[in-house]
Amino acid sequence: MVGERIRRLREERGLSVEEFAKRIGIPAGRVEEIESGKLEPCDATLVYISKLFEVSFWWLKEGRKEVAEVA
Repeated sequence: MVGERIRRLREERGLSVEEFAKRIGIPAGRVEEIESGKLEPCDATLVYISKLFEVSFWWLKEGRKEVAEVA
């Protein structure tokens, strides 16, 4: 689940919900809703998080470690 991966990322970086929310520019309550699975972040938010924290967009979105190449 996206929220679980975002929580894991936040915790691995040692950030509180409030600190993480401030860095990505959304209210802390929204981060809590995402982490609990009540709210699904849009792709633009996931792209921003992936670039800011240098993680794969596809890992955040779908839990993929790598993207398979399309022939």
